[in-house]
Amino acid sequence: MAQILFMRHPETEGNVAHWYSGRRNVELSDRGAEQCARAIRALVAWQPDVIVSSPLVRCRSIAFGAAICLGLEPIIDDRLIEIDFGAIESMTSSEARAQGLVFPWPVDEDGVSHPVPGGESFEHIEARAQAFLDDVRWLDGRIACVAHGGMMRAIMAAAYGMDLSKFWDMSIDNVTSQIFLAQDGRLQLSAMGLTPEEVAARGLAWQAERRET
Repeated sequence: MAQILFMRHPETEGNVAHWYSGRRNVELSDRGAEQCARAIRALVAWQPDVIVSSPLVRCRSIAFGAAICLGLEPIIDDRLIEIDFGAIESMTSSEARAQGLVFPWPVDEDGVSHPVPGGESFEHIEARAQAFLDDVRWLDGRIACVAHGGMMRAIMAAAYGMDLSKFWDMSIDNVTSQIFLAQDGRLQLSAMGLTPEEVAARGLAWQAERRET
């Protein structure tokens, strides 16, 4: 059996300013730096066997910090990178609307998404999420994945066949986590929206249980 944890990155300056950062490397906010420290402590307490991260710095800040403490070599997986916002990258939502560009992408009556020029379709990000899940669902042990809000929504959509017009409606806060159990390739959502402290508590409880057995 595997336990697969997906944690969102800390708050960035882009999150604070409400602009679409997408594939850009963006500095953490002051609050994000504090969240990063909490997230690192949480992953260390959770004791993963493997840490996988998006290539962007806002995710690697957690993954590498925890990996150093645990003596692990983090794995960078490009499939976990954030959605490409194309023409609206670095814009605020109001700036995008002023140019007639909208996000979330419109989804037509046939269920097909229509991104702005250069943007990644919902179908494509869900396919990336599905490919990643198809790999990790067959692993054993505890796998911690640090990714983005968009990718975590896509993970949920891929795992449960969600309607593309609805999956972006989920609210996923910075440094919150979802945990799946996987056995024989079957995924089961075990927890959603965990704070770093809740992740740490689960890790400490697991360590105590191991000592008793």
